[in-house]
Amino acid sequence: MLADFDKLSKNSRLWIYQADRKLTALEQKKCLDQLEAFLNQWAAHGNDLMASGIIKHDYFLIISTDESFNMASGCSIDTQVRFVQQLSSNLGVDFFQRTNIAFLINNEVELVPLSQIKSEVENGRISAHTLFFDNTIQTKGQLKNNWCVEAGKTWLNRYFKQSANV
Repeated sequence: MLADFDKLSKNSRLWIYQADRKLTALEQKKCLDQLEAFLNQWAAHGNDLMASGIIKHDYFLIISTDESFNMASGCSIDTQVRFVQQLSSNLGVDFFQRTNIAFLINNEVELVPLSQIKSEVENGRISAHTLFFDNTIQTKGQLKNNWCVEAGKTWLNRYFKQSANV
């Protein structure tokens, strides 16, 4: 059952899928149209899920469900993952490429391969204060304050400690 994203509870469960490239306006429209159709029939053990989805910063597909209405089950989550895999195939974009880390640099999302983080820190392009998208957050309430955070306040902090010791 499709709901308004802004009206979902802050405790709503959340999944963030990061595209491996910037989505065009047409791709975003196709994505949201297909997502709407999916969410209108998404269910757990035959019970509708109150859910919504949005695209943020041209890269992030965010799906949320209010589990105070009905709980998502393992099977319903698997169905969601299969939907996003199909969406990836339809759009020619990879929402499951996990080795690119997203940063907000000069108000633009930039994907940096994990293997290049150390050198980007050493050359000063990424600092402890560079904003990082933590796609591991789990609730809609965390989206506002815990999603785009300073890299030095996350697991990436180890790169800044190494850099300081060089």
